[in-house]
Order: sequence, then C-alpha cells, then structure tokens
Amino acid sequence: MLQLFDTDVWQEIFDVLKRHKLRTALTAFGVFWGIFMLVVLMGAGNGLQNGAESNFTGAKNSVFIWSGRPTSIPYKGLSRGRYIRLNDTDMEALYSRIPEIQHIAPSNGMGDRPVNHADKTETYSLSGIQPIEITAQGYRLEQGRFLNELDIEQKRKVVVIGTHVRDVLFNGENPVGKTIKTLGVRFLVVGVIAPASLADWAQRDTRRVYFPNTTLRSTFNQRDVIHRMLIAPKDGVDAAWLEQQVQTVLKERHKIHPDDHGVIGSYNAQKDYTRVQSLFTGIRLFSWFVAIGTIIAGVVGVGNIMLISVKERTKEIGIRKALGATPRAIIATILQESIVLTFISGYFGLVAGVFVIELASKLMPPATTGSNFFSNPEIDFTTALTAISVLLIAGAIASVMPAQRAAGVNPVVALQDE
Repeated sequence: MLQLFDTDVWQEIFDVLKRHKLRTALTAFGVFWGIFMLVVLMGAGNGLQNGAESNFTGAKNSVFIWSGRPTSIPYKGLSRGRYIRLNDTDMEALYSRIPEIQHIAPSNGMGDRPVNHADKTETYSLSGIQPIEITAQGYRLEQGRFLNELDIEQKRKVVVIGTHVRDVLFNGENPVGKTIKTLGVRFLVVGVIAPASLADWAQRDTRRVYFPNTTLRSTFNQRDVIHRMLIAPKDGVDAAWLEQQVQTVLKERHKIHPDDHGVIGSYNAQKDYTRVQSLFTGIRLFSWFVAIGTIIAGVVGVGNIMLISVKERTKEIGIRKALGATPRAIIATILQESIVLTFISGYFGLVAGVFVIELASKLMPPATTGSNFFSNPEIDFTTALTAISVLLIAGAIASVMPAQRAAGVNPVVALQDE
C-alpha cells in the first residue's frame, strides 16, 4: 500500500526531484506539453464544432422540397422541358401515403418587393410561411410574437419582420402594433425575429417580411400553388429515407421519370448535420492521438529518469533493505515519485491549456455575423478528468520497470557499489 501520508516519504521524493533540477524540469515539460496540447486541441475542435453547429438550428432532421429545374427526360407520353408546380393536393397525398410524416409546412414567396412605412421605402423579400417553420428554422423572437395558427386559419393581414427591416424602416424603434405597406396592401407588424444561425444565408433572413402563408396566397392570388415544403418526420424516422419516399411520391404524381433528378429539388438537413458530426468526431480522435503520443513521449522520459534515479541510488536502496525495508516499500516509493512528477506536470499543463482556451474565448469578437466559423472554444470536465486519469495510469506503468529493478537490488552488492 502506498504511504500517502508519510511525511518522510514525501520529503524524500521532493529531495530526489530537486537533486537533478534540469533533468526533472525537462522530463516534466514533456508531460506538461502533452496535456497542454490535448486541452488546446480539444478546445479548438469544440470551438470549430460550435461554429459549424450554429448553422444547424431548430429541427436538424427536416426535409425541404421545392420545384426544381424542368424535366429533361420524356416520360409516359409527356415531352421534356415541363415545369412542375407543387400544390395542396401534393401535400394531401404525402400525408396519406407516408404516415411517417409529422408535419408539412408549405411556404410561398413573392421575391423582392418595395416595402414602406411612413416616408421610408426599401426592397425586401416577401415570404409566406407556417408557424412551425419558425421553430424548425430556429428563429429567435426579438419583439412581439410569432405567427400562430389563428393567423393562418383567419388569413389575418399581419406580418413578422426581420431585424434589418425593423432597423431601416422604423429606425430601430419597436414596430409592433404599427403597419407596413407593400403592393398597395397594409399589414400589421406583430413581431420581430432573427435567425439563430450565424451563416450568411441565415443572416439574409433579417431582410425578409414574413406573412401567414394563407394570407400571402389569398392576398396576392397564388391560389393553391406551393413553392416549397418543410417536412418534419416523426420521432425515430430517418430523414434520408423520408426524403427518398417524398421524391418517389411526387415523381409518380407529376409523371416524372425516376432517373430525372433535380426536377423535384430537395435538401436533407440531417445529412449535412451527420456529416459535420462525423467530421468533428474525427478531429477529436486526431486530437487524442496527437496528445496521447506526446504524453507517451513524456511518460517514457519519466520512466527513464526513474531508471537513472534507481541506478544512482543503488547504495541508498541497499542500505534501506539492509535495515529492513521490504521490496513492497521500495516499489511504493518509486511509484509515488513517478506519479507525483506526472501529476504535477499534467496538472500545470491542464491549467495552462484551460487558461489559453478561456483567453481565446474572451478575445474573440462577439458572435454577431456569419463570418464567425469559430465559436465558444471550451473543454469539458469529463475530458480533463480523462486526460489526468490516463496520465496517472501511464505514469504508474512507466515506473513499473524502475520499481522492480529497485526491489531486486541485492543489499550486499549494493553496499559494495561505488
């Protein structure tokens, strides 16, 4: 059993380490650098992952469907070059034929149109959406309220605007309860939203005006046409499978050749999210590989210094054994020396790594634009604890050979050692 609370043992350990300061410092630096590199690499990897994941907000398994390019393959007597228009009956068919669908949120657009309030006019994109899309896209409510089901059912002439629209048309004032006018029709502003994602494509949503989809379609005579669908699967349903099923149903309904790709455009958010997760899993494994390699190099150094220490202290160890010290006590002393050296070095490496990560986090500019691909670098407690545990185990293993050599010293031979 290790003599953890024997002050004489601790005094002896530190005396041995101080006896060769340069050698001890160089060996300790190898261990320090291994833990430091692990913490910095893991923290930087987490920062990159946080930045990438900021582009995946709301429902990460959503499928988006829209009318794509014209048909390029003649099919069932129909010529090529046909444009496909999605409609309400398509949505009904998807619900009936694919029970794994949880929600379908149709949306429409009007492109860029002049929007004015009081004496200010600016061009913004008009979008008709369903309330569920706000949740699925991860929009953040800044003022007022979101659109709701009553707005959809009653085709209310209300809108939610992006933050850029508010800042330009209303000079940053609270626009809730005020009106805007577009294409000759007035609409009441009920809320202001902003995208949670920092990506450039998401930041463009701050320049949009959002209508209840039914309001936009009835007001601007879009009838039963659907420009895009956001489809959310039920829990446990694979989005890639759902995407394929939706493509099959729509191609059958609109008589599109099965090999005519791109006519029904689609985007599977889960596919990209899974790809990003796999990428950063690889980065974490690489970080551990590099750091553990460095730690092993440092621990080998610890093993070497223990071997040298045992050789230099052969006579001392022989005297202790002659006075009654057991092999177990000798082994315990060598193990403690090794563990103390690796732990202290690793602890300072951990502290230095965390300090660098925290400093980098503080010096980073505020995450307000899509250019920030690196966000909130951090190191979790589990990783730090695992690193220290690995270090202590490695330190103990490195000291096994020197400890066994020390335990095997013959007192008679040792006392004759010069």
